[in-house]
Amino acid sequence: MVNNFVTIATFGNYVDANLAKQLLESQGIQCYLANESTVNMAWHLTVAVGWIQLQVSQADIEQAKIVLVSSEFETAVSGEEPLTNDEADDDIEKLSWVDETADRAFRTAIIGLLLIFLPIQLYSLWLLIRLLVSRRRISPNRRIKVIFALLLDLLNLYIIWHILF
Repeated sequence: MVNNFVTIATFGNYVDANLAKQLLESQGIQCYLANESTVNMAWHLTVAVGWIQLQVSQADIEQAKIVLVSSEFETAVSGEEPLTNDEADDDIEKLSWVDETADRAFRTAIIGLLLIFLPIQLYSLWLLIRLLVSRRRISPNRRIKVIFALLLDLLNLYIIWHILF
């Protein structure tokens, strides 16, 4: 079966997403919430999975946009053309080396803090140093991840220091 659903809006929480879905279904528009279960079970992965995506069939795109824009969900509907699943995957792959490294350093810092394992923290610090030395511009949303990664690394090193000495 061919998946002909496209994303027309994204939501950070399941309440708004389900309200929008119910609004569309009340107008007879078939829709689907992608990533809803993942975000409900692991809220901290919301950004990683691309938020909760409200998807409609390609034939209902215009009608769904009209319904959402006429309601209070107009901020969730993007003015751009909706992305198909393949195009959304292509956008994810277009991250720069700097952004990928920032994400990797952040994930590694979290894992290192959970495991309290020095080599993982050192790897995260090495990634952060590579970012600093490269002098390439980091996108604004990745700057916060870099700062948190550094803070988590320092916290973990402090914990390890007090365990060892």
